[in-house]
Amino acid sequence: MKDIISELGYLSIGSQMRRVYEKLQIGGDKIYNSVGIKFKSSWFPVYYAIAYSNRQLSVMEITERISYSRITVKNVVKELASEGIIEIKANPDDKRSKLFKLSKKGESIKPKLESLWESFSLELKNIFESKNNEFIERLQEINDSLDKSSFEKKVLKRYYDFKIRNAVKEEFEQVGQLMVEVYSLLKGFPKIDDQPEYYKMLRNVGNLTINPNIELIVAVSKQGDIGGAVVYFKDMKDYGSGGTATKEKRACGFRLLAVDSKFRGLNLGKELAIECINKGIDSDSEQIIIHTTKAMKTAWGMYERLGFKRSEDLDFMQGDLHVFGFRLKK
Repeated sequence: MKDIISELGYLSIGSQMRRVYEKLQIGGDKIYNSVGIKFKSSWFPVYYAIAYSNRQLSVMEITERISYSRITVKNVVKELASEGIIEIKANPDDKRSKLFKLSKKGESIKPKLESLWESFSLELKNIFESKNNEFIERLQEINDSLDKSSFEKKVLKRYYDFKIRNAVKEEFEQVGQLMVEVYSLLKGFPKIDDQPEYYKMLRNVGNLTINPNIELIVAVSKQGDIGGAVVYFKDMKDYGSGGTATKEKRACGFRLLAVDSKFRGLNLGKELAIECINKGIDSDSEQIIIHTTKAMKTAWGMYERLGFKRSEDLDFMQGDLHVFGFRLKK
């Protein structure tokens, strides 16, 4: 029969690894049974973490040590406890959690397990060892890579393939709705009833582009989704904020950065900000000016990482809201 999975190339990696895992797990369970130990392959990492710890461990600590999900660790712990292999004690430092250690039965099977694991290790080395003996190292590199960056986000970023460009008139209404939704949901930011004129400006943000010195920039997916938007000002006299920012000479800026919650984590905010920064660098401006608030913690951190510095002289009050100024000098 034709093996479809083997023809899928990189798409089959998860399935191929699942096949290997299942074969090793089934084979391992048969081996434990053959030598007379009531033990499962799926118990190994949890048992090992408990057996070789110099103190009793909680579920969270086991999870951190073996990088398994919390629910998986809890299920294995239950099975080990039901077989009398581990003992459960109350955690004196946290009444909500329990501590685990090997029982007498768990300790009694440890020497036999150690001997068996040595044989397992030698045979697995024989199976997986490559000419350069790099399989385990490469597998660890893959695991580390999946820990450090989101596989999900990277795949979605490729799928949506957002492009940064100026908005067209047909998109103005959708961009305005996006901005109203994003800003109205910010915790600690004024709501529509608090500042109706501000939200009217957001809803009609496309009208700002009547001024040729103002650009409405959007991130648009290949499926046509508008994932985010920002307004770029070639001259700060058109910036439209409170405070002294509009009096700055030889300066450009951007404001009203918004990213749809469905597309958070795909770096759209950063890409929109960089687009504005690049426009500023290519202009005759000597500095780029922006503002943010404490309600926008993620944006605040991003701006600082991009090189913006706090400029208290640009601060102002928008009603009861404290708005903080930043500069990026060329």
